[in-house]
Parts: sequence; structure tokens; C-alpha cells
Amino acid sequence: MPPTVQAPIIHVMHGGGVHMYRVTRTPQIVAHRGFSGRYPENTRAAIEGAIALGVDMVEVDVRLSREGVPVIFHDARLGHITDCPHRVDALTIDELKTLDIGRWRGSQFRHERILTLAEALELVHKRIPINLDIKTPAAMAPVVSAVQARKMVDDVVLSGCSWVQARRARRLEPHLHVLMNIDGLLGTFLRLCSARLALLISHLQMRMTQVAGLNVSHRVAADHFIRSATARNLPVWTWTVDDPVRARQLAKLGAISITSNWPDRVLTALQATG
Repeated sequence: MPPTVQAPIIHVMHGGGVHMYRVTRTPQIVAHRGFSGRYPENTRAAIEGAIALGVDMVEVDVRLSREGVPVIFHDARLGHITDCPHRVDALTIDELKTLDIGRWRGSQFRHERILTLAEALELVHKRIPINLDIKTPAAMAPVVSAVQARKMVDDVVLSGCSWVQARRARRLEPHLHVLMNIDGLLGTFLRLCSARLALLISHLQMRMTQVAGLNVSHRVAADHFIRSATARNLPVWTWTVDDPVRARQLAKLGAISITSNWPDRVLTALQATG
């Protein structure tokens, strides 16, 4: 395991006080869709595998069933890992629970079923923090309600949020840790035009929404963007990093978080560099 270093504190202002998110080490390692390199994505097995590995956080994707129940699934349609061609939001939770979402990775996973958000929160409760990637804006309010009901506000990070969605999340629950995604128009600026302009806009939006950090693809974020953002005390969370060499580069640049399908490889790479 990489050595533990002094963890920075991310200050997020709300009202008259300061709300803090503390990472356990820098960079923290986040298991993308659970340990999805080795297990079926977004499943109980993938989450348990990530916890057993010793990562700092697990990330999963959240959508809604037909009746509005938050469930853990990435794509809008079910066909990429099941034999069902329908949309997630076209089926009830009972219908979704009949689907095998593990066999595609091997017969040993044939019993894996779609988790509800409530089940996922129960699985990680008091064991590991969880990053909930909101895949559809309609899921925001039900997700926040579920987190509040479970009393896990301090253990949850919300991602997949535009500036508008981040503002909404913070209004629903001012104490939530929310990441603002750098994609869409802002991502285009970063990729094609001006990293300086993208950084300026990000800085303004982050301060206005009081979010905990910038969530950006490592392929889009130029190295000087990450370095400059870090120098301005703008925490950068990067995804999805499976190349150990790139993981070491991001760590040196100051990325506060690295999300990976293969967190074991990233952990080994960072351990090797000390």
C-alpha cells in the first residue's frame, strides 16, 4: 500500500461556517464502478472486492427505475451486460431484480443482481466512503433523500454534476460533498481552446456553488491545468486512470484523487514511487 501522507483538508463554505472533506491520503484511490477491472461493474462483488483491496473510496453509477427507485447501473439501456434490450427506467425494481448482471464476467458471478441505492449504502456503511455518479438529473432528489435517510451525508460524494446540478444538490443538502464535472462546453474549452479560460470559469463556478472539487477526465485535463488548479487550492479529482505511469504523473501534478478500473495497479504503481 502507498505510504500515508499528511492529508489536505478541502474547505467548502456553507452559511457562516466551514464544511470539510478530508482525504485519507494524497492521492486517494477510488475504485471505478467498484473493482470493475476484476469483477462485474456496479455489483456487490465489485464493491466488496474494492473494500478488500483497501482503496479509499468506491464509485458507482445511479439511475432510476420506472417507479423512481434509485438503482446502481451505468448505461441508460440494459443490453450491454444483460440480455434485456430495455431502458433502466422502463422497468420496475422487481423486473430489474430478475436480471443477471454478472454472468458476462463469468459463471461465478451469475447470482449478481442490480443493487438499489439503499442496498449499496447499507453495504458500504461505516466501511468505506462512496462516490455516487448521478447519471440522470431526475435522480438527484431521490439520491439526496436516500443519503439523508441513511445518515451518510459525511460519507458520500456526489459526482456527474454540472454547475447547475451541483447548485441544486447543495440546496437540497448544504453539507453534501459535491464534485463539479469538467465536461460539456467547459470541457470543450479545456480540450480545444484555453486551459486558462477553463480554469477561470471552473474557479468562479466552484466558488459560487461551494463544491468540494473539480471532477475531470485525465485525458482531457492538460497537465498544466491540474498543476495550476492545485496551486489555486482547487482540488482536482481525475478519472478513469488505468495506466500506472499516468497515475504516477497525476500524483506528482497534485491530483487529489485518482479513479481507476484497476485500483490494484494504481496502488502498486504509487507504492513503487514511494
